[in-house]
Amino acid sequence: MDYREIRQAMKEAVDLRTGEAFEIIYHGGSSPGTRRTIMPLAVDNYKVYAKCFTSDSEKSFRFDLMELAENSDAPAWQSFDQQKTNTPPTKKKTGFLNSVKEANKKTKEPMSKKAIFFVSLFFGIIGGLFLGPIGFLVIFALFVYVGIDNNKGLKKKNAASYEQNKTTVFAPISINGQSASVKSTSNSTPYTEQKSYKKTNAATVPTPTTKTEARQMVKELNTKEEVKAFIESCDAAQDALSDNYDLTEKQLDRLSEILFDAVDLAELKTITWQYVPDISPQTSLDDLKMAFKTFSNDEYKSLPTKYKKDKSAEWLELTADDEPDIAEEFLDNLIAYREIVESRLSDEDMIKAIDDYLNEHPIFTEEHFGELDEDALLTHGQEWFAGKLARLGLPAAWELYAEGYTSIEKCLEIDPNEFVKRRGIGPKKKQELIEFQEKHR
Repeated sequence: MDYREIRQAMKEAVDLRTGEAFEIIYHGGSSPGTRRTIMPLAVDNYKVYAKCFTSDSEKSFRFDLMELAENSDAPAWQSFDQQKTNTPPTKKKTGFLNSVKEANKKTKEPMSKKAIFFVSLFFGIIGGLFLGPIGFLVIFALFVYVGIDNNKGLKKKNAASYEQNKTTVFAPISINGQSASVKSTSNSTPYTEQKSYKKTNAATVPTPTTKTEARQMVKELNTKEEVKAFIESCDAAQDALSDNYDLTEKQLDRLSEILFDAVDLAELKTITWQYVPDISPQTSLDDLKMAFKTFSNDEYKSLPTKYKKDKSAEWLELTADDEPDIAEEFLDNLIAYREIVESRLSDEDMIKAIDDYLNEHPIFTEEHFGELDEDALLTHGQEWFAGKLARLGLPAAWELYAEGYTSIEKCLEIDPNEFVKRRGIGPKKKQELIEFQEKHR
């Protein structure tokens, strides 16, 4: 059973008020490795406040420093109410002064001077009504003395309780790259010695001892391997905190928090960037060759601005645990297609090269171009060239191509006055034809 399960069991015992006792082997405090019987009273995030039957006192115990003892002889379950009724009565002192002291001792917090004054004044006035001025002075002084004496006793008790519950632990590994070390004492059990050997020989990298160091160290991590090694080192330092006894619990908590925060920063740091554009047969060859590639932080900074500001693309920020998106299934086909389209082939050779390539890759063709109808007037290559004419400004490009105007030279022979007589052609398209012809003459 690991310490999380132990914590859950003790939390249930506290929540259900069962009064259950646990027999544990505690690897902390002044006598590590000793067997103790405890009854949980309150459970915190990483420690339990419990009654220790061995020393008949109440102490704090860390969950990561304990393990359940085998062949446990812990007392049987007993509710809190039963414990109260089974406690043998003690003989109480009698008398007015002792009764006042006992009443005040029930209050754990010391009374303020103002409260002592007004309580004493109240009882002094009552005494003065029956005993006169002398009675007022005597009773007032008596209650002031009892209040001050009670406060002194409570302060001493609280100070002793704090010293008793204070646990000493050790610091994590230093930032000079040395590995975590664990002290081995004469009281060490086989359990602690085995754990010490493991931590002493663990290969580590520097870990932080301040938040500033944590931010700086994470800033210098550049690869997944570096992040992984840093996190493993922080985890090792976190584990090693429980095996040394040089720091106070407050210092331990601070160092533990720094290590946890450092791991969070490392896990969330962007290590690589992936370029994920919307790709199609119209995507440029340069963009296709960039698609789905990953770049380090330095490489990303040096990329052309047009890629970083491309609104049609998405930049994925990947941490050490993230996997990049899988490339589009037909990315290689699109690249090969664009290499043909952006080559220096003549229009006639280009049409033939496109048709040949698409015929060789029917699945790719169907996915990105669609299947041609049996009565289609144009092939995919011819449709591409008609589209090129349209991009150059020729109106009704596909219709004209199907009629035999299969080159720019042939399109220059079209009479604009005859062209405007076609169905669906008006003055605007006539003007577009004139501008196209003037541009390419």
